[in-house]
Amino acid sequence: MSRGLGRVQRAVLAYVRSEPGGLSGIDGTPIAASVTGLARVVYAVEQPTDAQRAAVQRAVRLLEAGGHVEVHRLPVDRTYTQQRAHPRFRPPRYDRRLAVCTGKDGRPGCAAGDRPSMYFTADVVAMFIDHFGTLTEDDRQLWRATAHGWHLYPVPLPRPSDDYRTYEVEITELCVRRVLTDEERAEAEQRAQAFIRPHVAAVRAARRGGQSSSAVP
Repeated sequence: MSRGLGRVQRAVLAYVRSEPGGLSGIDGTPIAASVTGLARVVYAVEQPTDAQRAAVQRAVRLLEAGGHVEVHRLPVDRTYTQQRAHPRFRPPRYDRRLAVCTGKDGRPGCAAGDRPSMYFTADVVAMFIDHFGTLTEDDRQLWRATAHGWHLYPVPLPRPSDDYRTYEVEITELCVRRVLTDEERAEAEQRAQAFIRPHVAAVRAARRGGQSSSAVP
C-alpha cells in the first residue's frame, strides 16, 4: 500500500509548481530547475552535499515515474577543460630496440650462448651506435650480442604531447519542471514556431541572394 509522497518529494513538487524560474521567452513554458538548485531550497543550504543532491535526484525520478514532473538534462552554464587525443592521428605505438636475448621469447639457444651472431652489417653497427650513444658502449654491446645473441624487441611508445587537443566540455545537469497540459504543449509549439519563423525566412533569403549573385556572370 502506497504511503504517498515523502518529505523531499513534496518539497520538490511544491517548489517546481511555483515556477521559480519564470517562463521561457521562446515558447512560454516554465523554466526547469536544476537538481542542485532544488537541493539548496529543500535543505536550506548554500552548497548541498553529494548525498543531498542524490536524495533530491531520487525524489525527482520517483515524481517523474508518478507523472508529476518532466525531467530533462540541460546545460547549466558551466564548463571544464579536457585533453583528448586527436582522433585523426595515430602515432606508432611501438618502436623496435636492440637488446640482448633473455631466452623468454622462445629462443633458448641464444640464452645458452651457443647461437652467436658473428657477422654485423654497417646498418646494425649504426643502429647500435644510435641506441647506446658512444662507440665504447657500442663495442661492448656488440661483444655481448656476439656472445649471447641479439634481437629487436618491441618497446611501447607514449603519445607525443602535441597529439592532444584541449576541449571545452559543457556541464549538464538533471533539470525538472511541472508536467504540461495538452493545451499548454500546443500553445508552446505555436509560440516556438512563431519565434523561429523570421529566422528561417532570413536564412532562406540569404541563400537565395547568394545563389542569384553566383549566377550573374
